[in-house]
Amino acid sequence: MIRALIAQKEGGITNMEVKPQPLLWLTDARGIFIPRDFATCFSEDNREKFVKGVQPEDWKILEEGPDSQQYWEVWEEVERDAIVNINGTEYFLNQDGDLWLVPVGMEFSEKYQFWVWPDGNLVNK
Repeated sequence: MIRALIAQKEGGITNMEVKPQPLLWLTDARGIFIPRDFATCFSEDNREKFVKGVQPEDWKILEEGPDSQQYWEVWEEVERDAIVNINGTEYFLNQDGDLWLVPVGMEFSEKYQFWVWPDGNLVNK
């Protein structure tokens, strides 16, 4: 439907692809357990397939929860370094209350107080 509307507006161009948008991964209702819950979203069997930039020992610390002495330090590193791959799109982590997966390449806009594509386009032509 969106492709059809865009194609119609653009004068019949039909080879357009909507760019990926940020994904709300975990809400802030999980509070201090967001890091633990992020870790448990990925089983040991599929972590390497879907997430880069996280060391095996860091997964274990996050799974232990906030009682682990290294929990917050490790979470800072994971937030900074992790790249999640979903259907070929790479996302970085952004937590400001809620935990978002943001497509690599998007930038935060002060004007909109949200993530935008630098070129301002929502579609790839």
